Amino acid sequence: MSVQTQYFLRKSGIPFVSDIPWGSHICAFFETKEDLLDMVIPYFRAGLENNEFCIWVVAEPISTLEAINALEAAIPDFKSYSSQMVIYSHLDWYINNNDLLGEKVLKEWINKVNYALSKGYEGIRACGSTTWAKGRKWKKYIDYEAMVEKTIGQLKMIALCPYQLGKCEMFEVLDLVNNHQFSFIKSKNDRKYTNKIAKFDRLNLVGKMAASLAHEIRNPMTSVKGFIQLLQNNQDLKKYQEYFKLMVDELDRANTIITEYLSLAKEKDREIQQHNLNSILTSLMPLLQADARKEDKDIILFAGQIDDIFVDSKDIRQVIFNLVRNGLESMPNGGTLEIRTYMDNNDVMLEVKDHGVGIPEEIIANLGTPFLTTKENGTGLGLSVSYKILKSYNATINVKSSSEGSIFTIRFPKGKKP
Repeated sequence: MSVQTQYFLRKSGIPFVSDIPWGSHICAFFETKEDLLDMVIPYFRAGLENNEFCIWVVAEPISTLEAINALEAAIPDFKSYSSQMVIYSHLDWYINNNDLLGEKVLKEWINKVNYALSKGYEGIRACGSTTWAKGRKWKKYIDYEAMVEKTIGQLKMIALCPYQLGKCEMFEVLDLVNNHQFSFIKSKNDRKYTNKIAKFDRLNLVGKMAASLAHEIRNPMTSVKGFIQLLQNNQDLKKYQEYFKLMVDELDRANTIITEYLSLAKEKDREIQQHNLNSILTSLMPLLQADARKEDKDIILFAGQIDDIFVDSKDIRQVIFNLVRNGLESMPNGGTLEIRTYMDNNDVMLEVKDHGVGIPEEIIANLGTPFLTTKENGTGLGLSVSYKILKSYNATINVKSSSEGSIFTIRFPKGKKP
C-alpha cells in the first residue's frame, strides 16, 4: 500500500467494517444500548489512536455520562485524549428552540474540520445519535442528512450515524439508506435483520437506477404508445383493436411501476394546502367508476360533512387510487366497493371497504413492506407508497379483514399542518 493510500484510508475500528476513506457517511442500525456501545467505542478508539479529532453527539438510549464512562472503561488512557475529543448532547448540537437547524449544523461540522486541521489533526471522526428525530422533525432531519451526503465527500471527515432499528418505521429506513453511502447492522440478533437491511439496500439501488433511467425509458415508451394510438385510428386495422388496447395497457402498467419505484426512492416537492377530501373524491369518481365498470363492478361514495385537511391533493389522489385499485382487484365481478368520509373526535376519516376475499393475517401485520404482495402480477409497491405518504401527514391507517372483505380506515388529524 502506498503512503498516499494509507493517508486517505482510515481504520474504521468496527470489526466487520474495513478501512474507509475520508468523506465516508455511514448509516448503522443497532438494536440495544450494548449493540450501540460495541460499535461506537472501537470506532472512536481507532480515531483517537490515529490522530483524528473526535466528536460524539449522544441521545437516547445513552446519556452523556454513560458515554464518558464507557470510553474510560474501554480505553485505559482515555484521559490523555481529553483535548482530542468532545461529547455533546443532541439538544446542544442539533436543536435550538425545538427546531432542527440543518444548514447551521452542517456549517458547524465544516468549522470543526477546519479547526481540527489547524491543530494538526488528520481530520475529524463524528458520531451523531439521532433517535430524537421523529414525527414532524423527520423531514427536516432527512433534508439535513441529504446535505451532509452531498457535502461530506469534500471534507476530511468520517460520520457514523446510528439508528435504533426497533424505533424506525419502514419509510424512515428507506430514507436513511437512500441518504448514506452504505449501511450495516450491529445486533446480537444480526440474522434476524440481515435480509431486511439487504432488501433496503437493494431497494435503494433500484430506486437510484429507476431515477437515473426513468427519462430514457419513458421517452421511447411515449413514442411507441403514440404510434400504437395512431394505428388504432386506422380503419384498415380495426380487427387488431384488442391487440392495440392490450399493448397500450401494458405500456401504462410499465409506466405505473416506474412511477411507484420513484415514489419510494425520492422526496417530492409538495404543495400543501387546505383541501376537502370530499372534493378530491368527487373529482376522482368518474375515473374510479370507469375502472370498476370495466370488470362489471361498482363504487359507491358516502360523503359525510367533514373539515378540511392540510395535504398535497396529488398525494391523496395517489393513496385513494392505490386503495381502490387493490379493493377492486380483490373482488369478483359484480362486487361493490364503498368509500366513506366522516368525522371522529375532530379527526377526518376516510374509509375504503371492499367485499373481496380478505387479506391473510400474516400479511396484514406487514402491510406497507415493499415487494410484499398477494397478487400474481403485483409489485407490492402501491401500499408501501401509500403508507409512506400517510405517515408524512401524521395520518394513521387501520386495517380490518375477513373472508367477507377488508376495510382500510385512515385518520387525518384535523387542522394540523405537517
